[in-house]
Amino acid sequence: MKADENGKRPRVIIDCDPGIDDAIALMVASVASAGFEMIGVTAVAGNLPLSDTFRNARSLMAFLGRHDIPVLAGADRPLVRDAVPSIHHIHGSNGLGGYELDLITAPTPTKSAVDHIVEACSQGPVTLCPIGPLTTIAQVLTEAPAVIPAIDRIVLMGGAAFVPGNVTQAAEFNIWADPHAAAIVFDAPIEKVMMGLDVTLQVGAEPSWIESLAKSGRPTGLAATTMLRGYKSGSMALHDPCVPVYLDRPEVFDGRRCRVSVGTDAGQNFGRTVATPDPSGDTIVLTQVDADAVRAHVSGAIASLDG
Repeated sequence: MKADENGKRPRVIIDCDPGIDDAIALMVASVASAGFEMIGVTAVAGNLPLSDTFRNARSLMAFLGRHDIPVLAGADRPLVRDAVPSIHHIHGSNGLGGYELDLITAPTPTKSAVDHIVEACSQGPVTLCPIGPLTTIAQVLTEAPAVIPAIDRIVLMGGAAFVPGNVTQAAEFNIWADPHAAAIVFDAPIEKVMMGLDVTLQVGAEPSWIESLAKSGRPTGLAATTMLRGYKSGSMALHDPCVPVYLDRPEVFDGRRCRVSVGTDAGQNFGRTVATPDPSGDTIVLTQVDADAVRAHVSGAIASLDG
C-alpha cells in the first residue's frame, strides 16, 4: 500500500482470532517500516473462544513491543449459527502452538472493537483486514452503516472460490464459522480483496523454512518457530500472513475481479463462497502468488523485529 499525496500511510485495523498463523500475521504487520500504519487490533471468536483470542492478541502485541496499538475485543459468537468448536487440536492448547507469552495485567479496555472501528472511520479512511470469522466486521456494517464510505477496502483471509474448502468440501473455516456475517460483508458496497485457500495453500511453511526463523536465536524468531512447530494438522500454510504481505507487496499476487456470494442455508453449500468473474464486481479474488516472495517477506519482517 502506498502513501497518499500527503505522505500519509494507509491506516489499517487487523481483526483476528489468534491462532498460530494469526500470530505470524501480527508479527509481519508490526514492522515499523511497513507501508501501512496499524491503528488497531481487534479479536473475534473463531479458532478459539473470544476470551482466548483476546488474551492472545493482547499478549502478542505486548511481546512485540507495540504497546502503542490498541487491542479491543469483538464478537464472542456468530451472528446466527451456533458457536463453532475450538480447534485446539490444530493450534495447540493455548492457540499458539504451546508457546507461552506473559499474561497481560493491565486493565481490560472498556471500548469495544466495533466502537474502535467506527471511531477510526470517523477520523479518515481505514482499510479493514479481517483474518478470522467476519462477525465483528458485519456488526460494524449493520450497526453503523454511515461509516461504509470511510472504509477504503476490506482485505480478508477467507473463502475458497475455485478450490475445495478445508472444513467441508465446500467451505473454508473463516467463512463457515459465520457465513451470515460473511454474506453481509460480501454484499456491502465496499472494495474487497479475498485471500482465500485458492492462494494461501500455495504458500507452504516447510520444516526447513520454519527452523530458519530461529537461526538468529532472538526472541521473535524463536517464538515464531516454536509456534509453527506446534501446528498439528499436516503441513502448515501461511494463510493469514498473506494479508499483511499483500498490503506491502500486492505485485506478488494476482487474481480476477468477481462478484462473490456466500451460502447461508443449511446443507452442503453452507459457507461456500461462490465467485463469479465479473469486471464490474467489487471483489478481487486472488488465485496466484509468488510463494517464495511471501516467505522471504515474512522471514525479513520477523528478522527486523529482532533488530
